[in-house]
Amino acid sequence: MTTVARRPVIPALTGVRFLAALSVALYHLSPDVAASLGISPFYFYENSGDPVELFFVLSGFILTYTHPEMSGAEALAVRQFYFSRFAKIYPIYLLGWIVFAPLVYSNLAALHGHSAGLYARLAFYGVISLTLLQAWTPATANAWNTPGWSLSAEAVFYASFPFLFAFLKNRSVGVLLSLIGACWLFSVLPTLMLSFLPSSLGQAYWLRELVNFMPVLRIGEFIAGICMARLYLSQGMAKAFIFDVAAFAALAAAVAVIVLANHVLAKALLFPAFFLLLYCLARAKGLLSGWLGSKPMVLLGESSFAFYILHVPLFKYAKMLFPSVATAPAPFVGFLLVLTAVSIFSFLSIEKPLCAYLRKAYKTSRSPRPIRQPEHAH
Repeated sequence: MTTVARRPVIPALTGVRFLAALSVALYHLSPDVAASLGISPFYFYENSGDPVELFFVLSGFILTYTHPEMSGAEALAVRQFYFSRFAKIYPIYLLGWIVFAPLVYSNLAALHGHSAGLYARLAFYGVISLTLLQAWTPATANAWNTPGWSLSAEAVFYASFPFLFAFLKNRSVGVLLSLIGACWLFSVLPTLMLSFLPSSLGQAYWLRELVNFMPVLRIGEFIAGICMARLYLSQGMAKAFIFDVAAFAALAAAVAVIVLANHVLAKALLFPAFFLLLYCLARAKGLLSGWLGSKPMVLLGESSFAFYILHVPLFKYAKMLFPSVATAPAPFVGFLLVLTAVSIFSFLSIEKPLCAYLRKAYKTSRSPRPIRQPEHAH
């Protein structure tokens, strides 16, 4: 396998991940707190889960930026890439799966009693989520740990990445921009089409779940991230203050859209806002990029995957022990602080060391072993 020099990290793109994860957590956890305070957050609870889209675009960008060895399309590099992604995401994903398992069991037992049907459903939901296939059907997308559906989509992205990388690596700027526009349309059209259906069908739970979670309907966001990385690399990596200003404007626009725009409009506007935010942060030099790239924010960004995976199950347990955590501001903020601490601990003590161990073990298993010479009797 060809050895390729590592590119320098872009710290601000790590830090921004925490803001996206926090938005998703607030979407899932804070409605009762907002209601208790009499806050009317406009469209926040329709749109604040949409920063998952930022994760998908960022995933395409970072994989393209950090895996130049894919240029050779060597089978060994592809296999190593696949295992590397498994080592990165699966330990924390499995932790979230285990933590959520008792909740699934208790919910199914309440619905079906302690019957054979309970254990059949438990086995089915457990296996389909362990194998990252849950997002392919509306009935299973949220059957286990709710945020896990996005890993089901990421699994498809990872599987397709070597082929998409090879297809897009030599494209011109014009072609890349055209593809980004096509990806934007592909991302927006399903939601737009739902809005034109008769309300009985357009509001059907299964159809909305299909549009929101089906991996093939989300792959445009990932492809746009790959195209963005190709643009970034083709234009040089020089940083400038003007990009910091533009990144701040894009972030402010994204927040405004999440709060003020209806879901269809937000779906159309957040894609370009997230795209510009990430591209400009990658090239920015200033206060915003400096803050997002600071050591505390980078640590939060590195821990954001654990934060994202664990926030729903840990909140459910917290509500059982302290019901006020769901409705009172101080306990809720306290929970977020504890969740952040648990996420940092999980990153430092589980995700990071296990990822390093698994990757090292894989490389060791693939290294050529010296041929042992036969021992001769003296």
